[in-house]
Amino acid sequence: MHIIPSMLLLLTATLAGATVLPGPLQLAQSFSHIANELSHISLDNCSLANASLPLNDTRSVLPDPSSPLTLKYIALGRGTQNYSCTSTNASSRNTTTPKATGAAATLFDASCIASASMALLHELPAVAGRTTLGSLAFMAEILSSTTNSSDLIIGEHYFNAAGEPFFDLKLSRDDTWMVATKKTSVSAPARAYTSKTESKDVAWLRLERKEGNGIKEVYRVMTFEGGAPSTCAGLNDTVIVEYAAEYWFYG
Repeated sequence: MHIIPSMLLLLTATLAGATVLPGPLQLAQSFSHIANELSHISLDNCSLANASLPLNDTRSVLPDPSSPLTLKYIALGRGTQNYSCTSTNASSRNTTTPKATGAAATLFDASCIASASMALLHELPAVAGRTTLGSLAFMAEILSSTTNSSDLIIGEHYFNAAGEPFFDLKLSRDDTWMVATKKTSVSAPARAYTSKTESKDVAWLRLERKEGNGIKEVYRVMTFEGGAPSTCAGLNDTVIVEYAAEYWFYG
C-alpha cells in the first residue's frame, strides 16, 4: 500500500501544529511525529468500507447517499471559489453581494488516509487551506519525483462552459467524470477562527449526476474558507477566494 506523498506533507504539518509549510528543522521534527503516529495505525488497506460521511455535523443535515451506491473515492480539493461584483457604482457595491460564478480545484487522493483515520482526514482541509496553492503544487511535484509516485493528483474540479460543476477523475486511471447538478446545500458548521478577520467556510453540498461515467453523486464536506465576502465594497469585478474541502464520490 502507498501513502500519497502530498497527503503525508499535509499530515506532517498537522501533527506538528504548523499553519504553514515547515522549514528544514521543523520538517525533520515533523517526520518524527508522523512516524510515531503512523506506527499506531494500519496503512496496508485502503478500503473505504468503514468510512463514514459526516452528514450530521451541520445544523441542517444533508441527505444520505442514494442506495445502492457505494463510496468510490475520497479526495482533498484545494483551489478557489470564484465570484463577480458587477455593480456600476461604488455606492451600490456597499450593499451588493458577490455572485458565485464557479470554482476550480485540484483533487488529491485522500482515500488511504481515510481508511486509516477519519480524524486525520478531517484535519487536512484546514492544513491545505493554510498552505499556499503554489507551495502545495510544488511540494507535491517534488515528492512525486523523489518517490516515483504518479498518482498524487487524481483529478480536477471546475465549471464547464455552460456554468455547470464538472469533476474529471480520469487521472485515477479510470474513465471517471461527471457533470453535476446541485441538489442540497447546507451552511457549514461554525468553527473558531484564529485570525482577526473572520472568514466564511463555503457551504456543504450534495450534487447529482447530469451526465458522466463511474460516479453518480458527490458530497462536498469539511470545507475550509471559500465563502463570499459580505458585500462588494472595495472589491474588483472578479473576486477569487481560496478554499479547501473533502469530496466524497459515490457510484
